[in-house]
This record gives sequence, structure tokens and C-alpha cells, in this order.
Amino acid sequence: MVDYLVFALLLVAVAVGYVLGRYQRAGERQNAGAAPGNSYYQGLNHLLKDEPDAAIDTFIAALDVNSETLETHLALGNLLRKRGEAARAIRVHQNVLSQPNLSKAQRHLAQLELGVDYMKSGLLDRAESLFKELAEVKGLDNAFREQALSYLLEVYQDTKEWLAAIDVADRLTAAKFSSTADEWRHRQAQYSCELAEEALAGQAAGEARRFVRNALRYDKACARAALLQSKIELAEGGAAVALTVLRKLPHHNPEFISEALPLIYTCFQALNSPKEMTAFYQEIYTDSHSLLVLSYLAKSIAQEQGEDVVVDFLLQELQAFPQMDAAGELLKLVSENTSQWIGFNYGTIKGVLEKLTHANCEYECAGCGFSGEQLHWLCPSCKRWSTITAR
Repeated sequence: MVDYLVFALLLVAVAVGYVLGRYQRAGERQNAGAAPGNSYYQGLNHLLKDEPDAAIDTFIAALDVNSETLETHLALGNLLRKRGEAARAIRVHQNVLSQPNLSKAQRHLAQLELGVDYMKSGLLDRAESLFKELAEVKGLDNAFREQALSYLLEVYQDTKEWLAAIDVADRLTAAKFSSTADEWRHRQAQYSCELAEEALAGQAAGEARRFVRNALRYDKACARAALLQSKIELAEGGAAVALTVLRKLPHHNPEFISEALPLIYTCFQALNSPKEMTAFYQEIYTDSHSLLVLSYLAKSIAQEQGEDVVVDFLLQELQAFPQMDAAGELLKLVSENTSQWIGFNYGTIKGVLEKLTHANCEYECAGCGFSGEQLHWLCPSCKRWSTITAR
């Protein structure tokens, strides 16, 4: 069903724009066409009959495109696009572009809006063509060129053309766009990590290593690159090197420590260093006081000092987490051998442990609040990188 309030406002805007444009050009076309009132009521009639396409055609025909009415046309198209009606927005912006009397600046603006329409409609090849054309225009205003390039980057991101995205980001890090250079370098690091993961999936470890190095050149604090580097080193038998990389993560990127915990465990297992593993997990736990870290610390203590010790340890530490609703890994860790519970007041801790059995590690985007049960380096909702972390 059409949003009548929105279209009623559009009718008013078109009528006002028509009158302003017509009177400002009085003397040029004093007797041309029908009166604005006729077009207005024709559009309203289509609207009341639930014929939005015909209404838009009437609005377009009623309001000539010129320097006085251009903003009205663009506003109409933008509003339609924001309401999810990109196909109708395309018709409005295509009509604007078909006019021969536009200045270069006005034509470029209409092209940009049409490109966004195409992008929102999934017509990415058409959007790419328009944005590339705009980005190559000589003498274009820097802010406008940056906008066209950023949209082009978004297209390549959606199509997973990571190398092309890196090339566009290189242009955006130029001196004339220096105020946003760090943002584009951050994205380049993520694009390089995407390429590294593709290389790893294709068993091309050497190529993956090269892309990881590129990622760290773009962003030396990139947690994803550090995690990938440690995985590559582990796969090639370099547990000590991988551990050196992972030791830096709790200090540089504590928000991603949850992703490093199993890798740290694998490294220490390969190095056969249970005592050092316990000490490292204890250090992380002291800083974070995280239930997930506690589970790995308990696992390490059990391996180094025995299950009796870890049960005592957990019974003491779990008192600090009365509000937690989920952490089933802990229960699994200490309940496999029920004899370990002899001598303890099981009834005292039963309620806590029942809550712990429903454990699920959840991730949440710091930007938009999107949540899920797995890590996405690119938020599916707000399209921002590295904003989703375990909570």
C-alpha cells in the first residue's frame, strides 16, 4: 500500500516547485502546457487510485527540470530510494539526466544519485560504470570525487572484488583526501585479509602470507591479520612464532581475545609447555576477568595440576559470576568425572551450573547492535569492519 502522507507531501512540493519555476521564468513560456493545478489534481487522482507509477509520471511531466526545480526532482528520487522504492527513484533520476539543459555540475549530481539507485537495486555493474565515469572527470571537486570513489569502493566490496577495492582505496588515501586516509587503510587491511583467507582455502599458504604482510602494512594493529598470521605459522609447524604474534593480541586488541584463545592453547600444546600456558591464561584472565578466558585457564590448570585443583579453583572463581546466564564449557570441563564433586556441596552450586549449561557465545556489533552466534569481520547490517566482537 502506498504511503499517502509521503506522496501528499510530494504533491505539495511538486506544485510549489512548479509554480516557483514557472514564475521565475515568466515571459519565456507564458502559455505553454496545462495549468499546474491540472497536473496536480491528475497526480492526486492517480494517488487515490493506488497508482503510484502513474502519479510519479504525472509529477515528472508537471515539473520541468531546470536550475530552479532540480532539487525538487532529486529530493523526490532520494525519498523514494530511502523508502525502498529504488526502481521508481531510478525513473525520476533518469528523467533528470535526459534533460539537455543541465549544467555539468547538475549532470554529475544526477549521475551520482542514479548510481546510488542502481547500487541499492543490486544493479552493481551499472552503478560501477557511473561511479567510475564520475571519478575520472577532470576538474571535478575533490569532495565530489571522494564521494564517487567511496561509492565505487562499496560496489567492489559488495561484489568481493578485493583487489579492485584496494586500488580504489589507494586513490582515496591520496593527499587531497588525507583527512580520511586512516579509514581507507583500515579497509585495505581487511580486503587483504579477505584475499589471504581465499588463498588459504586454496592451499596457497605462500600467497596468503604475502596478503597478511600487506594487511599489516596497511594497519599494523589489525587483529584479523595477526590471527591469520598465527594460523599460517601453526600450519607450517611454527608454534613458537605463532605464539609470539598471539602474545601481543591481549594488549593491542583485547576485544578480539576470544578468537585467539584456542590458537594460544594449540601453540602451547605443540610446545608442550603447560606451566607457561597457565601463566599466560592467568595473565589474560587477570586483565579481562572474562568467563571465556576462565574456561581456558581452568582447562590449563586441569592439564598442569590435575582435576582436583581445577574443581577447587572453579568453585572459588564462579562466585564472581552470579549474574552469568551462559557458559556451558565450564560445566563440561568439570563434570565429566562426577567423582571429582565428592566432598563438595553440590546443591550450593547446582543453580549456577544449570545456567552454565545453556552457554552460547554471542557476538554484537558496537556500531549498530547487530548480534549473532558467529564472528563477522564485516557487519551484515551496518557494513562496518571489525565492529563485531564477543560479548
